[in-house]
Order: sequence, then C-alpha cells, then structure tokens
Amino acid sequence: MKKVLLLLSIIFAVSMVSVSCFEDLFGRDDEEVSAPSETQLAGYNFTFTCPAGSQNTVPIPKGTAKCQKAYEYFAKVYGCNEADYFNAANCKMCNDCGIANYCTVCK
Repeated sequence: MKKVLLLLSIIFAVSMVSVSCFEDLFGRDDEEVSAPSETQLAGYNFTFTCPAGSQNTVPIPKGTAKCQKAYEYFAKVYGCNEADYFNAANCKMCNDCGIANYCTVCK
C-alpha cells in the first residue's frame, strides 16, 4: 500500500510540473517564436447592435487590421448568438489571426 501511495505521489508531482519549466530549461524551438509580419494596431472597444436591439461593447486586442476585423465579426456573431455563423466566425479567427484553436471547423 505504501508503494502505491508513493507511486501516486510521484505521478501527481510530475504532472504538476509546468511545460514552461521545460521551455526554460531546454529553450524554445525557433519555429515557435515568430515576429509579426504586419503592423500591429492598438486595441480598442467595439460596440455593436444585435438584430434583437441589444447593444454590446467588447474590447478588441491589438493586432493587424485584418485580425481586428475578424475579432469584431466573432464578437458580433457570438454576442448576438447567431449560431448559423459560428463556424464562419471561427474560421475568420483561424485564417485572419492565425489562432489554431479556431481551425477545427474550417475546411
């Protein structure tokens, strides 16, 4: 029983080690760090009105003009719950901002 508890403790301790610790020790791959290829614009607040009449304001982070437009579209689609356009909004975030988490629904 003591061996099992020791083994579980070791497994738990190892699982708590952050990946960033390994990056600090071994460095990052060159392909992980990339310089922005386009001019970064300052962030701003974007206000939109939904078809039902509600008005919302969301912060748009700094980025390229194309990426910021993708953020605006994403905010409006999800903020107004326009479910028919969720995949299109995700694909714009993938293609225009390079955010891989949104690419799963794109063809």
